[in-house]
Parts: sequence; C-alpha cells; structure tokens
Amino acid sequence: MSFTNTLRASALAASLAIALGMALAPTPAAADTATGSTTFKVILQPVTLLYYYSEVDLTIPQSALLTLAGGAPAGLGAQGVTASGTSSTLSASLTSPAGAVAGGISSAALTLSNFWAVRSITTPSSGSTAVSVSFSSTGTSTGATLTGTSSGSTATIGLSSLATTNGSFTGTGLGGTPQTGNVTMNLDLSSASTADTYAGATIYITATST
Repeated sequence: MSFTNTLRASALAASLAIALGMALAPTPAAADTATGSTTFKVILQPVTLLYYYSEVDLTIPQSALLTLAGGAPAGLGAQGVTASGTSSTLSASLTSPAGAVAGGISSAALTLSNFWAVRSITTPSSGSTAVSVSFSSTGTSTGATLTGTSSGSTATIGLSSLATTNGSFTGTGLGGTPQTGNVTMNLDLSSASTADTYAGATIYITATST
C-alpha cells in the first residue's frame, strides 16, 4: 500500500472514530423543576411605647405672679374716712385694698403642653390606647402638696384637679407620629409665702393598649 493510501486510511479511521464517539456520547438531561408555595404571616403583639420626662422644674417668673395677683401695684383712688379715738389715740378704718386682687391665687389653672407622647400597636377588637395621670402610683389620687425646700420652711403649694388631654386614641403604629398629651392641674398659691423651690409631688403616667 502506498504512503498516500495509508494516510487516507488513517484519516478515514480517525473520522469514523470521532463520529462513533459522538454518536455514543450521552445526551445532557433536561433541567428538572420543582415548585412549591409557602404562606407567610407576621404576628404582632400589642405594644405601648411611653415617652416622658423624669423631672419637670417649672419656674414661675415675677411677671406671671403679678398677673395672677391682679397686675402691677396701682393706686386705688381716694377714700374718705372718719377718725375715732379715746385718750389721745385715733384710728380710722379704710376698706381693704385686697379686694382689688384678682381671683386665681388659690386656684391658678396650669397647663403643661406635650407632657407625654405614646406610640402603640393595639388589638383589632379594641384598637384603643388609654393614658391616665395621677399623683399616686395606684391611680386613685388627684391632689398633692409641694413644700418649700429651705430649712424649716412650712410654705406650701397645693396641687389638685390633675388631668390629661388626648386620654384615648387609636393605635399609631411604631413608625407613625406619636400621640402627645397635655397635663392640666390647679395650683393653690395662697400658702406659698416664700420665694423658694417647692417639691414633694410625683406625677404618674399610665398608658395601656388593648
């Protein structure tokens, strides 16, 4: 056999081998797919977030006290009186100028705005958050007394009629705008005879979501 025929025979054999190999090679399997579904739920419990101040120090300036007392001192006009007396002693009684003092010193209404704030998640059945305030941790007292802190002081300020605004509202959600509330009370300044710091009362705030 000539060299050329040998070369052709070798090439043919190689071609047959390649073709046979391709014919015998495994065919890739088709992709297999499995499909399922999962029901996803988020369960939230009622929650209440209360924001408040640990202490509030209220300064009442002189101008506010003068307003409560009827304004700056002023003359009340002339008054005619008749003197009486015995044994070189004379006396005359004028009408007391205290009548010109405005009411309110024994019951000055005080409003503290934005005293508390609440964010809440409530139950579907109620959907309500309630906020209450009291001078007692048991929630049964609406009165308290502040006493001057100077040594030996007996001067007092009476507190009464404690209440709050926005005491009931729907849940705000944790990312919503907080609900804020004011606190109101009456101050009895009739026994506050000294310029002092008056202390001794605690305001309890209770927020409940249902």
